[in-house]
Amino acid sequence: MEYSLYRLNFTTFLHIGEDNGAVSLDSSRMTIHADTLFAALCCEAAGDERLGELVEYFREGTLAISDALPYAWDELYLPRPVLFTGNRRREGDAAIKKALKGLEYIPLSLFGEYLRGLNQAEVEPDKLKACFGQQVVTTRVALKGKNPPLPYHLAAWRFATGCGLYIIACWEQEAAGQLLASLLTGLGLTGIGGKQSSGWGKFEVSRDSVPTELLKLLKDEEAPYQMLLGTALPPDSELDEVLEDGWYPLVRRGGFICSATYAPGQLKKRTIYMLAPGSCLRRRFKGGMFDLSDNGAHPVWRCGNSLFVGVNL
Repeated sequence: MEYSLYRLNFTTFLHIGEDNGAVSLDSSRMTIHADTLFAALCCEAAGDERLGELVEYFREGTLAISDALPYAWDELYLPRPVLFTGNRRREGDAAIKKALKGLEYIPLSLFGEYLRGLNQAEVEPDKLKACFGQQVVTTRVALKGKNPPLPYHLAAWRFATGCGLYIIACWEQEAAGQLLASLLTGLGLTGIGGKQSSGWGKFEVSRDSVPTELLKLLKDEEAPYQMLLGTALPPDSELDEVLEDGWYPLVRRGGFICSATYAPGQLKKRTIYMLAPGSCLRRRFKGGMFDLSDNGAHPVWRCGNSLFVGVNL
């Protein structure tokens, strides 16, 4: 397997809906889940033979990607591991424990220190924090079909200088890596997320090598826990075995179908629940490919495959 890192430098606002399934124009996530990235890549490939090729690469596990996770300058951030350490959890300041629990991402350079701190040494929460940007809320007025016109709030994420998102990708065939790079470049020009008609969600892509420290974690399949770097879901036949003795939150995955040929009008995808990034399981798995269509003109795929890193306590 070959690994590569892609940095997404956003040149415009980014609007990504929250995971709770509610109408979320007035709030926006900072990061992008792996299954959302897959869907956006499919839309970018639609209309030519690349779409079938892309879906097959992901279905076979020949190509896999992480969530789009945050970076700040040269520091990469990983999801906070979802783990329960029981009686091994250190005794200390309750405020520090609460602050650590509230962290969503851990810097790669302090990832090992954070894990060791779950057992013994204290980790200062301030060392782990970072400011990646800010959420901006604007007020707009809906005119079409509204009498009288109605105002509404629209939230977006604006990244700070030197900050953005990165994707880890791995592939077995060079053709799969080339296809991903080509589609990511096109997607950066098209945009990802909501309000693309307003020019939002555009980014510049740069390819980089995976840091040695992160590459070691990606290849560590012998660690007692394997942490997901993106949304994922195993096939039904493997679900019970995969989840045994693991720690995992679930995220609701829905959204609208972005296709002019699927059906007249815009329809929602069938809802599915997936394992969240940061979930810690006892072994790795190849995720399933799930068709969420409902009497439409073509399949609507939700990719349940992502990447893992080894977690040693």
